[in-house]
Amino acid sequence: MLVPKHVLVAERDEQTRALVAGAFRASGYATTEAATGRDALRSIQAERPDVVIVGLTLPDIGGRDLARILASNGDHEPIRTIVAAEAGTPIEETAQQGVAPEMSIARWNHVDVLVTLVNEMFDVSEGRDPERFRTTITCGDVTIDPSSTTVEVNGVPVDLTKKEFQFLHVLAVNQERTCTREELRRLVWGGSTDVIGRTVDVLVSRLRSKLTAATGREVVSTVRGIGYRFIG
Repeated sequence: MLVPKHVLVAERDEQTRALVAGAFRASGYATTEAATGRDALRSIQAERPDVVIVGLTLPDIGGRDLARILASNGDHEPIRTIVAAEAGTPIEETAQQGVAPEMSIARWNHVDVLVTLVNEMFDVSEGRDPERFRTTITCGDVTIDPSSTTVEVNGVPVDLTKKEFQFLHVLAVNQERTCTREELRRLVWGGSTDVIGRTVDVLVSRLRSKLTAATGREVVSTVRGIGYRFIG
């Protein structure tokens, strides 16, 4: 069983912190929360996270300052860091916070974008891991064979279109976490701007109907506001 990646959410506002941490847990990540920069540093020392999302206006250490500390990180590997601001903070004002104005700023209210940014650090795509993308995946009674682009349930083929197969395969390869809509647009449709929400919804509806008829259970789960996850 794969160990989930660990995300530390450091933000002064408790409601925002809980909402974002909850979204990452629903997406398959382990999470830790911190209300201050010092709390975040203590947490990092105790259990090194894979990614830290820091609030721009933490009460003791500015988000950009903390990100700069983590990026240097002494003799250790730099810690991946995303700085996030409140929805109402104008971009031009964010440059006044901290000492690293070149660092881009995400938005706390765009939770799906935050999940996408973290997913992109760890996603499995054909370009990054061609061997894993070519390997047959078996989960329970479902077998997905990319060499023949076929799906079988208990040895019985399931008739899927090319895009339905690609969609299911990407979810299955990344099954330890949720894939966001934006990530799926990039991995399945090559980032095409012609793909709109209903295109994805219609494809998922058809795919689910076929898989449910074959297995009698849900195989692809919706994570509300984030995306989709293969649950086998």
